[in-house]
Amino acid sequence: MNYPAVSQNITSEIKNVSGVRLPKQKRSQISFDQMIKSAMSLLEERGLEATTVKNILIHSGAGAGTFYARFDSRDALLNYLFIEFWEDTEKEWEIILTPPRWSTASVENIVVQITRTMVLWSQAHSSTLRAFLVYAMCHPEYALLDRTVELDNRVAGHVIDLLIEHDDELTHPDLEQAVRLATLQVFATLRSRYIFAWGDRDDGIEDEKLAVELANIFLSYLGLMGAKRDGSRMDPENKLRVAHMQKIKNILAQEGFSIKKASYKKQQMKIPPE
Repeated sequence: MNYPAVSQNITSEIKNVSGVRLPKQKRSQISFDQMIKSAMSLLEERGLEATTVKNILIHSGAGAGTFYARFDSRDALLNYLFIEFWEDTEKEWEIILTPPRWSTASVENIVVQITRTMVLWSQAHSSTLRAFLVYAMCHPEYALLDRTVELDNRVAGHVIDLLIEHDDELTHPDLEQAVRLATLQVFATLRSRYIFAWGDRDDGIEDEKLAVELANIFLSYLGLMGAKRDGSRMDPENKLRVAHMQKIKNILAQEGFSIKKASYKKQQMKIPPE
């Protein structure tokens, strides 16, 4: 399946959400933005069930007439929020994964930084991601779920562009497919966390260790951990794997990795300079 570049769809899609009438005047824009902001706050703080029209009106100070002048229903508003969130996310990932930023980075650095950023991002937006996923799964059409799949694959496409330049260092026979699968697996792992391990729930692994292991698995699958091009097996003593594991830990340590004490929004993501 071919996934179009982010820039092709972002502007037009948000302007054409069914059941949404975008404001044309400044005053109307202010009340519209207040309703959107209130709805997002409710999603993040109280979840999908609490994001009702009544609560949105209470939090935003808008009247029912103002709401229905802009949205046909709660579903129309949620569709708008869903698309806006994913469009913003696509823009952000596109900037982060711009190839020139990574031109001097090693394979280890690329994979470690990307998996680390994924962990930070999913933790910072876990409540919103959970609410949107539940909503998409309950939606009568598959368009919203398709949107999530498209985002995952677009990010994977960017990661492929970065790692394909290092094909001489990686031994997997189908590198492009391997990078896509590894990237999607990271997203799937993190998605299971914000579905099942939220609030006080614990999935048995700390965020820092998860980031290390995800990078380790990613690199191992690509063939950087000791598998040789002649098809022979890894070193029986696993010395190369241990060495690369230590490299991953060193990179994370140099970046001052501590997810539990720093939020994604407050902590600047350290990526190679342009």
